Amino acid sequence: MKNIFETLGLPRRPIMLAPLAGVSDIPFRRICQRLGADLTYVEMLSAVAINHRSERTLAMMERHPEENILGVQVTSGSAEAMYDAVRFLDQQNFETIDINMGCPVRKVVKSGSGSAILKDLKRVYETTQAARKATSKPLSVKIRMGWDGHSKNYLEVGKAAEDAGADWITMHGRTRNDDYSVPVDINALAELKAHVSIPVIGNGNIMYVSDADKMLATSKVDGLMVSRGALGNPWLFRDLQAPSFSTSDKVSLDEWAGLVIDHLSWQKGQYINQTAAAVCMRKHLLWYLKGWPGARRWRDQINNASDLDSAVELVQQMVGSLRNEGVAYRGSLEEGVKGRERFFWEPKFDMDRVLDRGVGDDGGSSCG
Repeated sequence: MKNIFETLGLPRRPIMLAPLAGVSDIPFRRICQRLGADLTYVEMLSAVAINHRSERTLAMMERHPEENILGVQVTSGSAEAMYDAVRFLDQQNFETIDINMGCPVRKVVKSGSGSAILKDLKRVYETTQAARKATSKPLSVKIRMGWDGHSKNYLEVGKAAEDAGADWITMHGRTRNDDYSVPVDINALAELKAHVSIPVIGNGNIMYVSDADKMLATSKVDGLMVSRGALGNPWLFRDLQAPSFSTSDKVSLDEWAGLVIDHLSWQKGQYINQTAAAVCMRKHLLWYLKGWPGARRWRDQINNASDLDSAVELVQQMVGSLRNEGVAYRGSLEEGVKGRERFFWEPKFDMDRVLDRGVGDDGGSSCG
């Protein structure tokens, strides 16, 4: 008998890319899909922005013809707005819809959206039920363990979402108030998995194959959602799709260069505003530099590239320099990483909370 993922054309145990604010645009989604992400999402959208037919929000819902299976995530401060937004999304070109109840960003929770919903089990149920009534498409809910360490209610939240009609739950194994220095609670994922009858997807700190291995072995979740671990290292999806997870994160210089240049090319072709496209691409290039010897000397030049063609030239120069030095493979991303930096994966840690960004139409997250 097929499970909900197989009905979508996904593997029985899918590997997903999270909807990342300011990151999950078409070029990046295509890169991750090429390397093995089974399901990707557009950036999280605001129900209010959808219901007002915001031009920016509608633009963020664009889909490339080569995208196979695509989901959309929405958050809302009320069940009524959620119903209207999901009813609209039901008519759009998405295979599945997700309700965000986990975003920790201040402006999101201040509006009663994101992880603010976790404070009220009645709202969890009513929000999920409203979305369920508005669509027959597969519906999921993404949560955290609770608001803070004193209010961990993920078992009750998971049950409320299930009872209201969710087809699966994705849980980030931290509370809203935890930062990335707090380890993901894999045991909590196991408890949620045992508590509900619908599938559970594990999320949080899947940076390396070893992280995924540990999460699956301990929690027995039904799939994984990768977030920061894909930044600069979309090859993680390739390794996670191996029959038994690869133990190496080796990427050859030629493979790396080809993919980065493709990303730059797709970025150039996607956006009308080429200056904004170049600025939006800088963070990806900084992430891609991770693991290469002497990357620091290229960082400032790439970060100051005025356009995407200049960025391509700099990448080619870097590749030529490394080749002349006899460097054939990227070094292990775990080498030399200690303490807090292990959870940091610079600079995504600061992108959402410091920039106070999390919903598609609240500014700054689109390359335009």
